[in-house]
Amino acid sequence: MRVGSALLALVVAVMMYGSLAQPLTVDPETIVPLPPAFEIEPPAPDVPAEMARFLGAWIGTWHDDRHILVVERIRADGHANVVFAVSDSALYGANREWWRDEAVIKDGVLVMTGFRIFRYAFDGPDRLYLTATLKNGGVTSGALVRTDAARLASGERPEDWPWPGQRVWIPHLTLRTPDGSRPIRLEATYYPPSGPGPAPLAIVTHGSDVGRNQLRTWSFATEAHWLRDNGFAVLTLMRRGRGRSEGINGEEDFGRAHDGSLVDVSSGVAQAVEDLDSAITFGRSLPGVRPGPVLLAGQSRGGFLAMHYAGLKPAEVIGVVNFSGGWYPYGPVTTPYYANAGRDAAGKVPQLWLYADNDKLYPETLIHEYHAAFAAAGGSVRFDLLHGVPGDGHLLRLYPDRWRAIGDAFLASLVK
Repeated sequence: MRVGSALLALVVAVMMYGSLAQPLTVDPETIVPLPPAFEIEPPAPDVPAEMARFLGAWIGTWHDDRHILVVERIRADGHANVVFAVSDSALYGANREWWRDEAVIKDGVLVMTGFRIFRYAFDGPDRLYLTATLKNGGVTSGALVRTDAARLASGERPEDWPWPGQRVWIPHLTLRTPDGSRPIRLEATYYPPSGPGPAPLAIVTHGSDVGRNQLRTWSFATEAHWLRDNGFAVLTLMRRGRGRSEGINGEEDFGRAHDGSLVDVSSGVAQAVEDLDSAITFGRSLPGVRPGPVLLAGQSRGGFLAMHYAGLKPAEVIGVVNFSGGWYPYGPVTTPYYANAGRDAAGKVPQLWLYADNDKLYPETLIHEYHAAFAAAGGSVRFDLLHGVPGDGHLLRLYPDRWRAIGDAFLASLVK
């Protein structure tokens, strides 16, 4: 009897431990709410096949956050009923939510209108490419893949959500894990060329972030599709300690004087250059990539890095696209980098710099200072200071209607 009681107590203890071992909280940004049930109806015989293919459940991303779309019914006139659902987003200050809405399917695109315009177009047999346009012209994007509606309704969610491109891992050329067993890995997203045959490689990288936002991965899907449209294969890089990349982000290893003033940023810049070296070496090994110099593009700190790298190794770079580039908004320390890059890449690497006059991080006077230093040293640059960019001009990359025509012309001059 005592043995039986002891065994019963052990079983209860194990069960209690198991229940306690389950996580009691979850990352709120992983939760995408949905209605208690879906109302999916098979399309009538008169619904064209190119419309009917939208029917069902789709799961993926919008502006790199989690997103679900369920198309419940489609009528022959193209009108559709949908469920739209998104997760929390600390970066954008958005709450998770779902709602039912109406959409229209026309010319192979499902469109929802409202305070944003959502467009879903097929990017493969069971894959959708999403672009969302704000009323002020800002554009974000994402990708979704077809999934099982019943599993979604039961609460099932994938551990790793579909992503706009192919996730790849870059072995670092210089850094290894603490035990020395292997190189650290950098996260990246690869977008193969859209046309036949090998294509030149473009590498896109990000700016700086603070706190937990450093753990956010950027797909740069909008910019990647733009570059693919212009004949490039695209690799978007997360530098060390950013997104899922291994290692520690040391880009804020600033040198300061005793009074706290900034005197040196070279350590962080050098680390970023090492990461970009690794990405270029890896990217050239990818299928669909043509050997030779690469295009470098980036936002903010990534734009600065593209410009700086082209000065260090001009033979490796076919051109630079710099969106709002800068390492830190302090001219006495950072402006010399522009002068050095202009001198070292003079006549060798054409560059396109896109800035806005209402950049909240880099004032217009400092932007002009950077440009003047680069050009005076002999740098070849198409410089555009754009006006009227909504909100914070530092985010002008989100407004392709303001810069795409300029960018298309620049890219055409590189690949002709």
